[in-house]
Amino acid sequence: MHPMLNEYSQEYRKNNQSRNKNKKQDNNSEIDKIIKKIENVSSFSEIKPKDYADEDGYAAIIAKELKKLNTNQLRKFFGAVRNIEKKNEEWSNIEPELYLLKPKLAISLGRNLIPEDFFKVMNACLNKIDVGETDDDEKKENFNNFVKFFEAIVAYHKYYESIGE
Repeated sequence: MHPMLNEYSQEYRKNNQSRNKNKKQDNNSEIDKIIKKIENVSSFSEIKPKDYADEDGYAAIIAKELKKLNTNQLRKFFGAVRNIEKKNEEWSNIEPELYLLKPKLAISLGRNLIPEDFFKVMNACLNKIDVGETDDDEKKENFNNFVKFFEAIVAYHKYYESIGE
């Protein structure tokens, strides 16, 4: 390869990588803001339905940004969460199943079945369910709020998929 062409190729790749990196940061900034907001609450029940269910709420933003999230994968995790919810048992019976969602998310990420942002959002949410020295009823309330939040993400994801956004 001609030395001048090689130099040009290297410069082009460097600029293109920089542009793609900035583009990725711009796309993820909305999701990163939501993750920070979730991380800054002490428990999931502090996140109000208005914050996530509105048309410009957390769920709509997450669904719109996660276009690459496969509907089957989204429904797989939502189904697992719904199965836990249906059991309506004591917290001590729900807790282990909730924690087992984390490795399921991790393996899906490792296999490139889900985007990293989905993994990060779900992890942030799961970390705010079983928190502190709260009683079991409060933990179940946190879990029920998480289920509603996740349901809103699924609904908005379907909406944006149907309109091609």
